[in-house]
Amino acid sequence: MTPTEETSPRVRLLIIEDQGMVRAFFERLLTEGSDFGISGSARSGEQALSLLESVKPDVALVDLQLPGMDGLEFVRLARQVRPQLRALIVSSRMDPLTLTRVRESGVEGYLEKDGSPEELILALETVARGGQYHSERFRETLAREGAKAQSVGKILSKREQQVLGLVLESKSNREIAETMGLSVRTVEFHRLNLMTKLEATNLNELIASVKLRGWVMPTQET
Repeated sequence: MTPTEETSPRVRLLIIEDQGMVRAFFERLLTEGSDFGISGSARSGEQALSLLESVKPDVALVDLQLPGMDGLEFVRLARQVRPQLRALIVSSRMDPLTLTRVRESGVEGYLEKDGSPEELILALETVARGGQYHSERFRETLAREGAKAQSVGKILSKREQQVLGLVLESKSNREIAETMGLSVRTVEFHRLNLMTKLEATNLNELIASVKLRGWVMPTQET
């Protein structure tokens, strides 16, 4: 995890990947098959942050799943030090919630790890030039989920949304009843309805469903 000496690289690249063999593959591929200069590499986001000042990368190739902070958290913190840093996230995860989080993070690109070496170079070059590159599967998955996901405001009544907000604060049925001036039985009825409508069987599934639909908690009426 030391800066690699380069002679005035056109684009300074920082690689963050915890698996040694994969990191070595990235380094070899991008040293031999592209115009990038590898200014440094790291096994974790924490190690990569310590390199920022010395290697001054233009682009970061970042594994999403890292020990400690994940790749998106690294990018967020790195841009506080180096705002101009551009990032390509790589991962084997393709679930809608992860991809939604990637999209909302503002990173410039996402590529699944089973993509081809040629696509990886293309993605990095696109990001380095100021563009964005998201794989076809990334775009198709989010488009498909977007078409399926109705907004919470269309699914739940205003009262159910108020109950939902308190449920997400981990309030008990009795606490919700006292807050809203309802009977516990009425709260139980609303809670069952919203869980059914949002296709959730527990709190974790409820949180995931709400995040997928981009719900913003309404202000509680007094």
